[in-house]
Amino acid sequence: MPFRSPSDPVRRLSGLDAGLLSLEMSDQPMQSVALGMICAHTGAHFTLDDLHRHLATRLDQLPAFRWRVVALPLGLAHPVFVDDPQFDLADHLWHAVLPEPGGPEELDAACAQLASQCLDRSRPLWRITLIDGLADGRQAVVLEIHHALMDGSAIRTTLARAFSEEQPSALRLPWQPGRIPGRVPLIAGAVAHNFRILARLPGLVSRTRRATVAVRQRRATVAVKVPKAFVDTPPSVINQGFTRERRFARASLPLDSVLAVKNDACATVNDVALALVGSSLRHYLQARGALPDRSLVANVPIGMEELDAIPRAAGNRFSRLTTSLATDVADPWERLQRISAVTAEAKARLDLAGREMLTDWLEYLPPMLISRIVRHSQAGRRRPGKGRGKLDANVVVSNLRGPSVPWQLGSTVVEEMYLAGPPNNGVGVNFAFWDYAGRLLFGILSFADSVEEPGELAVHLSHSLEELVAAAECRRVSSA
Repeated sequence: MPFRSPSDPVRRLSGLDAGLLSLEMSDQPMQSVALGMICAHTGAHFTLDDLHRHLATRLDQLPAFRWRVVALPLGLAHPVFVDDPQFDLADHLWHAVLPEPGGPEELDAACAQLASQCLDRSRPLWRITLIDGLADGRQAVVLEIHHALMDGSAIRTTLARAFSEEQPSALRLPWQPGRIPGRVPLIAGAVAHNFRILARLPGLVSRTRRATVAVRQRRATVAVKVPKAFVDTPPSVINQGFTRERRFARASLPLDSVLAVKNDACATVNDVALALVGSSLRHYLQARGALPDRSLVANVPIGMEELDAIPRAAGNRFSRLTTSLATDVADPWERLQRISAVTAEAKARLDLAGREMLTDWLEYLPPMLISRIVRHSQAGRRRPGKGRGKLDANVVVSNLRGPSVPWQLGSTVVEEMYLAGPPNNGVGVNFAFWDYAGRLLFGILSFADSVEEPGELAVHLSHSLEELVAAAECRRVSSA
């Protein structure tokens, strides 16, 4: 959750939250997207008024929906979240009708268009669009939430509360927003906050030294090579993201097939999904004569929550590991084995260093410095030739745990729910996947000039799973 203490009563963005906020520019919107396909089996049509009534009864469970960002004077500390005194639920509810014929391509294009528009920072950083005009008679809802407001784990909690058939308690107290703090208390809170984190700096430095030595010793004794960010990332056409326009696509895969491959390979679902992404990108780039000689590198967000932690509905708490997508490996099964080995070693090193290490250091980057770093790196990537800035990874691949049964939205059933994170800072395409009601659902969001046809990637994901299923069957037959 955003930082809060008795002496600093505002909800202060963490260093990670603030960094994600600073990444946003006019051509780089930073909201995550959730696309839900809804169907009213009773034949009733879900309206914007229905959506308003449904969410109005759940706002007490979704406090972050009323928060907006307030910057600190002189950039003395990270911005804060405050209850918006002018909050109006209707401002965040939109309606759209797809152009004919209202097929998957038109819906994906509508999602891409929404993801291309920055959210209004004078209001809480989210919106929902109800979409009609689908050829199959269903409707769609697109929820956009700024990444600075919450990460995937918090979005999952938010979705579970918003798309629930449970009726909230009728005993609800009227919402009373607090006053936005004035300049003096904001400055006083910032100064107190800075003193608190400075007191923790010596301990963090000592912990970082110990972790660095431990990781270096492990690297010297383990044969598995883990790609280094900014060092082993090959240049690729999928990292030419300089336009505001986005592209969106999705894929639905049978979860039982994924689990069968996972069991046969003694791997994880995440390993299998990474192998599918690697195969998909390999096919896509080969068809364009643009496959790098070295393997593409993926950033994989890793949560920091304990299994029994209280569900969190705001803030960002994750680290990232860097792993190979083995796109330089031709055989699908060998590719999966390579990815599984590299990812396991990357995770072991991350745990050895401490998953919280990166987020702890981000607390010490002042907002003005973060903004300068972001803009400098963006300018560097726009320069042609050797002067171009280096990338920490080619793609981001996110994994969440989804519900085993479909969610509800009022009288409708949410038959499918696709998630997608924002591509940014040179990472031209973002894959997000989770298990939802017996399917493994992928959302793919890209810069339009990085991946013009993400629908091809979605098709390749399906074909890549078929390749792995066939390889697993061959191995079973040969070992029988």
